Amino acid sequence: MKKKAYLVSTVAAAMLVSAACSNGNNAGSSSEKPSPTQSTPAESAAPEKVHKISGITYIYGNPAPNDGEGLKKLNEKFNVDYFVEKVPAETYPEKLSAVVSSGSMPDMIGFEASRADNFPRWAKQGAFLELNDYIDQYPSLKAIPDELWAPFTIDGKIYGIPSWSPTESSSFYIRKDWLDNLGLPVPTNYEELASTLIAFTNDDPDKNGNKDTYGMAIGQNINPNYAMGPYWQFDSYYHQDEKGNYIPGMISQGRKELIEFFNKLYQAKALTPDFAVINWADTNNEFYSSKAGLFLVAPRGMSQDYMTSLLEISPDAEFAVLPPFLAPDGSQGFVGGKGYARFNAFNAKLKDDPEKLKKILDMHEFSRQFYPMAEQNASNADHDWFYGGEGAGYEVADGKRKVIEPEKGSQPYHYFQDNTAWVLPDQDPEFESAYTEPKLIQATTDLVKMSKDYKQYFQPNVGVVSETEAAKGAELMQFLMNEQTKMIVGQRPISDWDAVVNEYLSRGGSQIIEEYNAVFKERGYTERRWK
Repeated sequence: MKKKAYLVSTVAAAMLVSAACSNGNNAGSSSEKPSPTQSTPAESAAPEKVHKISGITYIYGNPAPNDGEGLKKLNEKFNVDYFVEKVPAETYPEKLSAVVSSGSMPDMIGFEASRADNFPRWAKQGAFLELNDYIDQYPSLKAIPDELWAPFTIDGKIYGIPSWSPTESSSFYIRKDWLDNLGLPVPTNYEELASTLIAFTNDDPDKNGNKDTYGMAIGQNINPNYAMGPYWQFDSYYHQDEKGNYIPGMISQGRKELIEFFNKLYQAKALTPDFAVINWADTNNEFYSSKAGLFLVAPRGMSQDYMTSLLEISPDAEFAVLPPFLAPDGSQGFVGGKGYARFNAFNAKLKDDPEKLKKILDMHEFSRQFYPMAEQNASNADHDWFYGGEGAGYEVADGKRKVIEPEKGSQPYHYFQDNTAWVLPDQDPEFESAYTEPKLIQATTDLVKMSKDYKQYFQPNVGVVSETEAAKGAELMQFLMNEQTKMIVGQRPISDWDAVVNEYLSRGGSQIIEEYNAVFKERGYTERRWK
């Protein structure tokens, strides 16, 4: 049975993923280990062919070493010659474009949902394998809801496989111990937040007698975006223009207010001073080295190693998750999660090598297993192997798994193209099971609870990309990001906002808005929807 066909050519909507990620599958149901075809001594069948399998994807932080023990174990287990190049996220779009243009594309290609503008064009050009006929053969693919296939469906053909991401929202957590030291409440709006972050910069919130702290950690491309609701979200079609068309958040009044907020903090030296050139790993370090007092928190993918580093510096650190702010239009709630943040496509040439394709799909399915907390130990053989073996690649303390020296690459999970578990609808994702540090557990638990206490805004642009955006979207997004960065640091006055917006519109933005809204109308999206 083939999945539902979609008439609209679509791709993943922009979504700047900015969680402090640690690589690895956080958990799937157990299954038999894949093994090479066995022969009896009487048989004369030839040995199974060793397939050379290649891939490319992006990574936040540092990749595991190319000669790690985990890669050797992977090759031995699946009888393959397998290697995936994992490129720093900051330079990945340019690298991927060069690889695809070279004509020597690897077998597997990873995409970040927020920077996948070329995907539909490449798919139409025949670069990727049509997947419709394989979906029902694999449980984690069958479990994907029809609506999540839409972004990867072109003319009824599916070309991409989404990686699971929670629908629970991300937010930001603030140093509660610093608030308490200064006698300040948890901020509830941007005005209060600005005053608090400036106090973190000037008033010695850690009480060590030195002026060595500041307000918020932020990096290049204005990441994290610190949007406290869809009114301010850069990639959410929430605002409308004078014609009633929904417009990109990047050119909205909410975004302008946020840029003014950042400019105020920059002038007060209350945000990362050289943020415009700071990569994501270094942005994390600004917060987790106990320098900055505000940063992103997500329901999954947080790095326990980062948190451990912070607590070694500041053992008494406490954290409070910020609730969404009340917007000027009276709305208050989170931007709902899209259900995926990355996806993978396969080289179209694999259709001519069905044995190799089956091997790749089998490996892909294996690496997407979800392991409930009760199975995150040696009792589940798949889990034990995936994490390098209990006592060698991980240890279990208080019933929870902790990876041992991940930088050495002794755990096979580092090396898979996709190591994100696909959590089935009837499974508890057990976000807290990824951690042993009580304060990180508390922060993520508070966030998940808060996500249920507030409304979630449905983003109408999920799964919609216009032809114009596919051709010009990345360039136009970078133009806006660059000009807004100039406004934050004072190189361009914020009074130029309308001029920047008009340039965006004249360079293709108007057509993007027109094409997006045509799809919204087809889908019956006439007013904002909250879950």
